[in-house]
Amino acid sequence: MAHSRKFVIIGIGQFGRALALHLHDEGYEVTAIDERESVINDIKDKVTQPIIGDATRDSLLDKLDLGTNTHVIVAVGEKFERNLLIAAHLKISKKVEHLYVRSVNELQAEMLKLLGINELFRVEDVAARQLARRFVNRSFKSLTTIDSTHSLAEVPLPDEWLGKSLMESGLRSKYKLNLITVRRGSPSETPSDEALIEQPEQPVVGTPDPAMVFQQNDVLVLFGKQSDLDNFVKDIED
Repeated sequence: MAHSRKFVIIGIGQFGRALALHLHDEGYEVTAIDERESVINDIKDKVTQPIIGDATRDSLLDKLDLGTNTHVIVAVGEKFERNLLIAAHLKISKKVEHLYVRSVNELQAEMLKLLGINELFRVEDVAARQLARRFVNRSFKSLTTIDSTHSLAEVPLPDEWLGKSLMESGLRSKYKLNLITVRRGSPSETPSDEALIEQPEQPVVGTPDPAMVFQQNDVLVLFGKQSDLDNFVKDIED
């Protein structure tokens, strides 16, 4: 399915590459930019528009579609001088509305904020927080932070829920959590490239209705406040 939003990713390191491939797989138009020819050649058939070039040059940025539907991600985290220069061009000269810039420490973040760039992200921090929480709560098969208080988590079906329906479980009334879908069936043989700890993925059953009955080896895909998710896994582990 085609999407109206478009993405431009500048800096195709490990993070930039994974992000570009994931967004393209989701059906988005993705432009990937890096000055390293070998890096772009590696993904040229996996994104919409691969570009070999120096994004610090206005001549390259002038060729890009930077309209209101375009989201630009600057992910040149290892070379901050370039990161800063590219971000400044996009923010000040090109007036990009949706601009997201990677920083690797607090000093870099403060410098970017001085340019008026507030959509900052630190890949290492996000990954570390999610992985630490998975280590603390081993019931989480995966955990994705949505915002400062909400997360999307995959949790194995509690033993006592086997044979019960969603309505009977009391998931919403007791734990204040929403069941988005259920993973059920044989896992795929190929693990996800983006997984923090690679593991095969089970297919999903679609949107569950209240009468759906849980089966052996189901994995619940839950959305809610992180505190409610923590309480849920603590309860089922006790």
